[in-house]
Amino acid sequence: MRRDDHPLTDVAKTDDAATTGYTFHFQISHGGARKACSVKVQAATMQDATAFFRQNWPTIESMARSGLADAAHDSGIKLVVP
Repeated sequence: MRRDDHPLTDVAKTDDAATTGYTFHFQISHGGARKACSVKVQAATMQDATAFFRQNWPTIESMARSGLADAAHDSGIKLVVP
């Protein structure tokens, strides 16, 4: 897992409440092949983002499989979780 984005800042937020987008990359088998997927999670820390990803894995996996069923043959999918 890696962090792709830089911290986002908002004038109305204090430094303590700032969030960052963390992108998790994974693969799902679909139609006998592996497909690349990624999900972006907004969280204050990487630990919070990782905990959210793990707790919500069944939903994320379901959304990814649904997206792959609707996607073009050779494309991957990206999910964004607020």
